[in-house]
Amino acid sequence: MSMRILLCCDKLILGAGMQALLGQHGLEAHTKTSVRSTVAAARETTPDAIVVVAPALGIDDTHELAELSRMAKVILLARPDSASRAFEALRIGVRAVLSLEDPPEELIRMIKTVIEVDAIVAPLTARKALDQLRTEQPPAPAPPPAGALTPRESEVMLLLAQGRSNAEIAEKLSISNTTVRSHVHHVLRKLDAGTRARAVAIAYETGLIDVMERQVEGRR
Repeated sequence: MSMRILLCCDKLILGAGMQALLGQHGLEAHTKTSVRSTVAAARETTPDAIVVVAPALGIDDTHELAELSRMAKVILLARPDSASRAFEALRIGVRAVLSLEDPPEELIRMIKTVIEVDAIVAPLTARKALDQLRTEQPPAPAPPPAGALTPRESEVMLLLAQGRSNAEIAEKLSISNTTVRSHVHHVLRKLDAGTRARAVAIAYETGLIDVMERQVEGRR
């Protein structure tokens, strides 16, 4: 499947280098150097994903990121010192946040993940900062009961939170794709989530993801 990527990067050399990198991995990429030209190109070409590179836009540019997120799946490459605030971007529709210091192969994997799988992905630095972020926001809804998901459904949920596809989950857990689809369906129903991305967001925001990680770790 051909994947069309739009790059928003105001540094010409960096943008050209990233475009070449994506091309080496079969990703058709075009670069724009301003937010205005990126919005115009997104409206005209309907890309599969938009990769936004700081400082063209950062996590504080919520209006612009939200506008781009309504047009395509957005991956934000944030400054290392702001990547811990990834959940602020995820709340407004950004699908994934990476640090500019992450390895190139992680960017390639993330682009393919957000296009092929209905998922949102946050960097580890954001997970570590989540407790602090919760104290600065209105109280999150109460998490579903810890026992709401079966042990296997919890394992599937944790892999969804890593942005894994059904095929990757099936291979990881040594089960069939059909069984994975059934578990995903049950997870979405139990969390009252319409999409995989919403299920992941609920699990993070309510703290359920931490409960499941402890439970899975305790069974090992």
